[in-house]
Amino acid sequence: MKALSIILKIIETGIVCIWGVAVGIFFPLCILLSGAEIVPADIAARTDIMIVWLVTAIVGYILPAALIFGKHYRIAACLSAAGLVGVLVVNGMFDDLYKYTEGSTGPDGLYLPLIFATLLVIFILAVEERANIAKLFETKKAEKEEKAPSILGDDN
Repeated sequence: MKALSIILKIIETGIVCIWGVAVGIFFPLCILLSGAEIVPADIAARTDIMIVWLVTAIVGYILPAALIFGKHYRIAACLSAAGLVGVLVVNGMFDDLYKYTEGSTGPDGLYLPLIFATLLVIFILAVEERANIAKLFETKKAEKEEKAPSILGDDN
């Protein structure tokens, strides 16, 4: 299981380095700084989308990747789930922006792969916390098999 954990962490690092840092930070920053020089004016005018995309990449994916290496798996999973919500918000904002443009929904391929990063963080949490998960199931099973108290007050 330790090898599986290491492999998942390597894959997570690769995904976060490519889509979290390279695309999630540099792409929105370039659009915010250069504006209409590199993208159509309708996208450059919508700085709110770029800011949400930037915050989502930092808080939802880069910070959880750092927390994974600090062995804070639960916090990383919660932040990554928040990042998933952020990705869906960015997707909805781009869908609204491109609703009158046929054949295009925006740069979906640039931020939607971060959904896989969320799944990987949850898998890493499950692998690393498997002992605690097993204890939780044992506790629930013991509670279920526990003798129910009698309403008659009889101890027998």
